Amino acid sequence: MDLSMSRNKLLPSCWFVLALISQSGCRHIGPSMIVADRLPYNEALATSWKEQTLLNIVKMRYNDTPFFVDVSQITSGYSKVRSGNANLSFSSSFFPGAGFGERMGTLFGGQTTFEDRPTISYTPQTNAEFIRNLTNPIAPKSILFMIQSGYDADFVFDLLVDSINGVNNGSFLAGELREADPRFHAFLQIMTRAQRSGNVGMRIEQRKDAPEAVVLFFRDKNISPETAAELSEGRKLLGLNDELSEFKVVFGEVPKSNDELAIMTRSIFRMLGILSLAVEVPCCHLAEGRALDLGGQASPNVPAFVVHSSLERPCDGYATVFYRGYWFWVDDRDLQTKRYFQFMLAFLAQADTGTKDTLPLVTIRAN
Repeated sequence: MDLSMSRNKLLPSCWFVLALISQSGCRHIGPSMIVADRLPYNEALATSWKEQTLLNIVKMRYNDTPFFVDVSQITSGYSKVRSGNANLSFSSSFFPGAGFGERMGTLFGGQTTFEDRPTISYTPQTNAEFIRNLTNPIAPKSILFMIQSGYDADFVFDLLVDSINGVNNGSFLAGELREADPRFHAFLQIMTRAQRSGNVGMRIEQRKDAPEAVVLFFRDKNISPETAAELSEGRKLLGLNDELSEFKVVFGEVPKSNDELAIMTRSIFRMLGILSLAVEVPCCHLAEGRALDLGGQASPNVPAFVVHSSLERPCDGYATVFYRGYWFWVDDRDLQTKRYFQFMLAFLAQADTGTKDTLPLVTIRAN
């Protein structure tokens, strides 16, 4: 009687051990880890990119060397192991008359082990191709595509173009601020208004025995006489032939003739340098000569870009870095400055991939 009762007591415990062991192979942790890790990795990479970009802009304000490190790969390995054990023992050393169950000893145990082993690979961007793409002037085609993607023409040209057909933009050269030619911004305003009204567009033309060409055109049908006159004025501001509908785009300071549109573009490195002029440098650093003192002059090309500095870390920063004993940061409520960061992402990625561009054609249709 004692033997059967003891066996009945042991059976539920044995089933518990078997169930514990069997559970280790019945559940998959991979799908749940995708949900748990993908967005945090996304956020971490985005924050890291913003802070690295901001740090390089601040460093250039101090004539320090910018440096880029890319996160080339993230590999996460997970393991979850469950184990259980049961020890049964029978002893005859108990007091005389003890039953079978009293002589039987049972010990159960179990454990779960979870391991997360992420491997992150970093690649310093020091190869010749990346440096070359960082310092070479941006192809006019890339600038025109940014306008086509929705960025205002005045925003793009103001930051990335030094001159159009010899008409100079405001710039910073050899430690001196250069004022913009009034005709430059007048042309940009005309371009931007035409863009917003849908009177300007772009297409790609495939030509026989020639590279593809990007064509920028102004819509000449069903437009008001005022709009037609404004587009004509834009061509005249740049010295273009008002009777022509197509203008070949070339990289350079001035065109050979009035049927060319010569665009002198800037490099990404130069773009970062111009943005660095909008960094608020602490007064003590200016007094000590650690950064160039602009004498209160406004930074050219980037009137809406602002990088603040303070001794205390801000509580609401879009991007925040610590450099030379100060916190430099962008206010999360500053939508215009955040817009510049979106813009920089596209061109820094292009420098990273080494995209090669060809020169486009610009078409301006006249009435």
